[in-house]
Amino acid sequence: MILTSGVVFLTMKMQFSTTLILFLITFVLSSCPFSASGNEVVVSEKMALLEFKKSFIDPSGILSSWKSDNSSYCSWYGVSCNANSSRVLELRIRGNNADKLIGNLPHVVGYLEELKVLSLPFHDLTGEIPVQIWELENLEVLDVLGNSIQGDFSSYNFAVLRKLRVVNLGFNRIVGRFPPSLAQCRLLSVLNLAGNGVNDAIPGFIGGFEKLRVLNLSFNRLIGRVPVSLGVKCRDLEVLDLSFNFLQGEIPRVLGKCSHLRTVSLSSNAFSGVIPSELGELRKLEVLLLNNNTFSGEIPSGLENMISLHVCNISFNNLSFSSVISRCSFFGNSFLSVTPMMSLSLTPPMSQQSNESQSDAAPPQVPQSENGKRGVTAYEIAAAVSATVIASVLAILIVLYKRKMKKQTSNPKIEALKSLKRGEVTIFKDAGVALTYEKIVQATRHFSWSNCIGTGGFGSTYRAEISSGLTLAVKRLLVDRCQGFVQFHAEIQSLGNISHPNLITLIGYYASDTDMFLIYNFLPGGNLEKFIQDRANRVFNFKVLHKIALDIGLAIAFLHDQCTPRIVHRDVKPSNILLDNEVNAYLSDFGLSRIMGTDTSTNTGVAGTFGYVAPEYALTSRVSDKADVYSYGIVLLELLSDKRVLDPSFCLYENGFNIVSWVNMLLRDDKIQDIFYTSLWEQDSEDKLMDMLHLALKCTTESLPDRPRMTQVVEQLKNLEPLVT
Repeated sequence: MILTSGVVFLTMKMQFSTTLILFLITFVLSSCPFSASGNEVVVSEKMALLEFKKSFIDPSGILSSWKSDNSSYCSWYGVSCNANSSRVLELRIRGNNADKLIGNLPHVVGYLEELKVLSLPFHDLTGEIPVQIWELENLEVLDVLGNSIQGDFSSYNFAVLRKLRVVNLGFNRIVGRFPPSLAQCRLLSVLNLAGNGVNDAIPGFIGGFEKLRVLNLSFNRLIGRVPVSLGVKCRDLEVLDLSFNFLQGEIPRVLGKCSHLRTVSLSSNAFSGVIPSELGELRKLEVLLLNNNTFSGEIPSGLENMISLHVCNISFNNLSFSSVISRCSFFGNSFLSVTPMMSLSLTPPMSQQSNESQSDAAPPQVPQSENGKRGVTAYEIAAAVSATVIASVLAILIVLYKRKMKKQTSNPKIEALKSLKRGEVTIFKDAGVALTYEKIVQATRHFSWSNCIGTGGFGSTYRAEISSGLTLAVKRLLVDRCQGFVQFHAEIQSLGNISHPNLITLIGYYASDTDMFLIYNFLPGGNLEKFIQDRANRVFNFKVLHKIALDIGLAIAFLHDQCTPRIVHRDVKPSNILLDNEVNAYLSDFGLSRIMGTDTSTNTGVAGTFGYVAPEYALTSRVSDKADVYSYGIVLLELLSDKRVLDPSFCLYENGFNIVSWVNMLLRDDKIQDIFYTSLWEQDSEDKLMDMLHLALKCTTESLPDRPRMTQVVEQLKNLEPLVT
């Protein structure tokens, strides 16, 4: 009897346990993006997409059509499916200035096993690329251009992604070396790693990508020589951009056999030797940028034969030549062309950097994907090319202090930097606590990417939490880049001894043989460029506009007329204007500034950002304080309107069309209200808006005598003070 009872009890206990286990399995499966099918667990793609949506903050409702109702997920925005099996083939969700997804790229993307295209450019994606993506063996396009994705490039495993045709990781925060597994991607057509921190030599296996059309490795930390293999199997190569790195050696002559090349940009490296005459065989070449290197010898006469050539810049080398090649810019060589900037008029208009942009030449047609859509669209090619063209144009007008010498020690500015107090933190303004090198490094978490709040061509800026009540901004310069030394010295020379309520405060600096950084007050409101992008979500009316415009004007007027010696900033633009939480504006980044003394103008290398540089300065290399006035006028037009200086929409018009051209066109067509940003056009401020618009146009006039001084601009702005309500 006892035995029977024990068996019954054990049987009941086993049944209960089995029931409990089955319940738990059912609960887990119903809570996760899975559904059972026989002995195999099959991913529910709809559930995976809904989990994907949950991973993001979506303030503008980009994914509002993604709903857990009876609608087919194949009809959701950005989703394309196989017509027969309803498996997801493409995710194409493109962000812009106003509409962005915010968050980490979720691992559930890996559940979309048939996915061919993952295109999420121009969002605010952070974190690392989930490892599940490296298991999508059908993936053809990986495009996350213009985000803030971090990670070690060497850890990426491309071994199973042998169908990849587009790898577009440009303008993120990826560091490290090339992964050997990338060599398995033999079908690559676009490889864009521009604007990251890749620190490696260019691997020879890239030369084995026979289908490669775009190779953009600009704005990284590449070292060594260009492998000769790069020019062996390059029959389809159209764009080669290796600019703004640390590459050296000679240009491989075999590049002359890459007959389809349209853009070659090698500017701002340490290339040497002669310019190969074989480049003259590139009859389809439109852009040739070799400036800021140490090329020597004579310029090959064959360059004159490149009849399709739009932009050519060989400035700041050690070249000599006896004849003028009319298409090229020659600053800083043994002979200066009488038409040095002739190429500028032929340059297609471009938007600012990782904004949307198009190449002026449409790329060739590409194969159709299985669902009838192109596997590699014109956009993927254009997006990768855009960074190349933008960098190319910047290379023509960017700061060119460095007139290359055979020995850097002969550079007087570098010698001046060496005279600075080195090896300890030098303080100009009391921060309230003692600042040491160790304390700064600790406060920035050893200059961690998580603390990075901005990146430029010569270094990055980090948030430094010194204590609970003190946060500073630390700009760390690249010590191995000569121009970084020059910028460092210019900041100290300009800001070390001056103070103004609308100038960023330089608290101090540190300089040694291995590290150097500048310490500023931290401004939590970000920069004006981001403010303009996000103003749809902020209070932005005439009162806010006037406050920002007046603050910037006061800062520039102080530099021009009140401080001793006088200073020309030379890089006034929205990204160099910082804001606090009360929308007070502060002018920053004096790395390109020029001390004027008593001179009204001076000859110097052209510096600044394309679009904001005054035309007379670009053409003559002679700068005056009126150049800052022009740049200020451009910023004012951007604040007044919903356009950028080189807005993508301007591609519809002729070359050289910019925001000034656009405003004048609308004025001629009597479409005045269309100029202004929507929230500005209020009944009480219409007249003052018109006055401010005309002031901006005065600042941007090409006639130097008609352009006002900054003190005059400030006086007119004060007369436009909004009424107190």
